[in-house]
Amino acid sequence: MCDHSNSKRIVAELLAYLADAEFDIREELVLKIAILAEKFAANYAWYVDTILTLISVAPEDVPDDIWFRVVQIVTNHDDIQKYACETALKVCVPPPLPPNYSP
Repeated sequence: MCDHSNSKRIVAELLAYLADAEFDIREELVLKIAILAEKFAANYAWYVDTILTLISVAPEDVPDDIWFRVVQIVTNHDDIQKYACETALKVCVPPPLPPNYSP
């Protein structure tokens, strides 16, 4: 059902579904998305983006194995390290507050 020609679209739809998925299936859905992303990654940037999106959408449902795998891939591929670092930093750092913000 999923192959190289449709994997990006399927993963994108599964990520969109994950945001509203029932609690009972979220962890399994996260695992399936991670497997598809790794298996059909056309490039490592897309894979890193997908995993970071998973972590952003469902942080409590991402098992350690997925964290370890993305770190392993980034560590072993010099060409993706800078991109992964910059992208992870953007995800982790909240956007700046507007100038007229007052608590």
